[in-house]
Amino acid sequence: MGVTETKEGSAKPEEVKEKRQDAWGGRKNTLWKILEMRELSIAIILAIMVIFLMISTSTFATSANIRVLIQGMSVDMMIAIPMAISLIAGNIDFSVGSTLCLSSYIGCMAMGAGAPAWLGILVGLLAGAVLGAINAVIINQFKITPLIATLGTWMAYQGIALVLAGGNTVSNLPAAFKNFGRMEAGGVPFTIIYMLIIIVAGIFVLKYVNFFHEAYFIGSNKNSALLAGINTKKFIYISYALTGAVAAFAGMTLAARLGSVSQNSGTGLEFRNVVALLIGGVSMDGGEGSLVGVVLGVTIMQVVSNALVLLDINASYTKVIQGAILIIAVAIDQLNKQRKLKAAA
Repeated sequence: MGVTETKEGSAKPEEVKEKRQDAWGGRKNTLWKILEMRELSIAIILAIMVIFLMISTSTFATSANIRVLIQGMSVDMMIAIPMAISLIAGNIDFSVGSTLCLSSYIGCMAMGAGAPAWLGILVGLLAGAVLGAINAVIINQFKITPLIATLGTWMAYQGIALVLAGGNTVSNLPAAFKNFGRMEAGGVPFTIIYMLIIIVAGIFVLKYVNFFHEAYFIGSNKNSALLAGINTKKFIYISYALTGAVAAFAGMTLAARLGSVSQNSGTGLEFRNVVALLIGGVSMDGGEGSLVGVVLGVTIMQVVSNALVLLDINASYTKVIQGAILIIAVAIDQLNKQRKLKAAA
């Protein structure tokens, strides 16, 4: 009488139900903790994909395919780094693909007209920085949201590139320029070395350089950042100009490696990278994200593309898969936000 049983077999039904709910709640919380550790969850997914491809294909793990995979993602990766820093501050850039195309076309046109390789590269980089700065002017001076502003310049830059190209490619490029994208050091292509340098530099400045680290404060609460004395307009100018310059650099390395540049260079890059950034944990609202996650996100996107080729799946499914990945990444992002809001309430 009045004695509570401690063994589950003889406990009251209500107590058994509570214990089961607590056990499920514990497993659910563990799952959420893994999902919130975005880099870990992405690394696990990437490892599963790699193991599956190693088992299902005989060519995935070959040195030739690994080289193609890494070199193939070098352009996307280089651009994803400054894109991520901007997005962490709440500023998206949808114009990067068109910026890459137009700036590299301008640089290659200069070389086609007789300019030496170093000058053509410099012209391309300056063109990219100017195109990025135009985005910043539109956002800062006309108070247009980054999404609308860069969608507009994406179309405008693409149109200008089409007019300049006139359906033609520029291929009469100097040998010194082609070496810029084709040379190797110890068997490692320079394009991969460029990519690694940009990754390391991006991680360093985002963590240790106050100006870039302020991206987290700006993205979390722009008004609070302004009150704290952070010059948000200056950040927009520099981050967009930097993104444009890096996009131009990536485009020039691509043109050098291929030996030509066309009006289709960079097509679809902006959407691939936005998906990769979201997979990597960079929030569309800003204030969150890490460049390690971004590197993993870009790698996953490249592995998916590589897998479609190796598994002989119609390339038309690429956009279907990318769209599905985007929806899943955004859904996880939103669920994490809702959970954090509930925890803070």
